Amino acid sequence: MTNHQPFPIDPAVEQLDLSALHFAPQVQYLDWASAELEYRRFLSLKQCYPNQMLMPSGAAWQLWQAHILDTRLYRSDCERLFNRFIDHHPYLGHDSAADRRERHFAEQLYQGLYARHYPVPAGALALSD
Repeated sequence: MTNHQPFPIDPAVEQLDLSALHFAPQVQYLDWASAELEYRRFLSLKQCYPNQMLMPSGAAWQLWQAHILDTRLYRSDCERLFNRFIDHHPYLGHDSAADRRERHFAEQLYQGLYARHYPVPAGALALSD
């Protein structure tokens, strides 16, 4: 397996002001610093893989949900980061077997890319949700 260096987070992603999302009900009980880092990493992966459907999990998913609900901020941030609106398919996986396979693929792709580009340092303890 190739040893990948962690992706630096793009300066445009780093500069996003996500502070208002801290008060969204769905993220109030998250470890904010970890959730914000994971979400910024998701956005960076989306920039690097613009044509892939990536389905984050855990804290990144919850922060994405909160970001989307602030429609003006989300639209503006998408335009600035991606030059287009990034659609979200929250019900992906509920309609058919093909739909469930597509969701599973998007989740697996995200997890694989995340692990490849943001590996856990040797000796670090990985905690699950």
